[in-house]
Amino acid sequence: MLNRLKLYAVDNHVPIICEDGLLFLESIIKKHEIKHVLEIGTAIGYSAIAMASLGCYVDTIEKDLDMVKLARENFQIFDEKKQIHLITSDALTYDGKLKQYDLIFIDAAKAQYQRFFEKYIPYLSNNGIVVCDNLRFHDLKPENVNRHTKQLLRKIETFKTFLINHTDFITSFYDHGDGMSVSQRNVK
Repeated sequence: MLNRLKLYAVDNHVPIICEDGLLFLESIIKKHEIKHVLEIGTAIGYSAIAMASLGCYVDTIEKDLDMVKLARENFQIFDEKKQIHLITSDALTYDGKLKQYDLIFIDAAKAQYQRFFEKYIPYLSNNGIVVCDNLRFHDLKPENVNRHTKQLLRKIETFKTFLINHTDFITSFYDHGDGMSVSQRNVK
């Protein structure tokens, strides 16, 4: 099932978590016995379906209406146990009801990662984990890209510094996929 979605994503240039990144995310879910996930950035539902297949209940937020339509269709087909709840909204302005989550997975607008992190950590359980994808951003170098991409790379670096210096969390960075971080509450 996931292969079909992955092929669609490649053929249609839809950004999804890469295979290595997904394997890493799955290992985190198993290691920490994750049951409830909040995902920021649904796209076609690839990672939500993967997490649900591991027994997780996933609330996933997506603002792009074309992606929402595709994700909804994919959830109808692949989410047999109805473990995924799709929220159609901009994650930055969403103010609906949420619960406590074991895992918050951020894979949306890279320039907004810090705002996503700050907005949603109140919904993270005491032993919860925040995982962020795309922190290497294809290993692009500022000297080789246009001004807009330079600004994005700067924002990603600023976010990584924010994570390193956040006193309430201990963050580790990994080269899996396109660069991932895992942040856990700092138990003092």
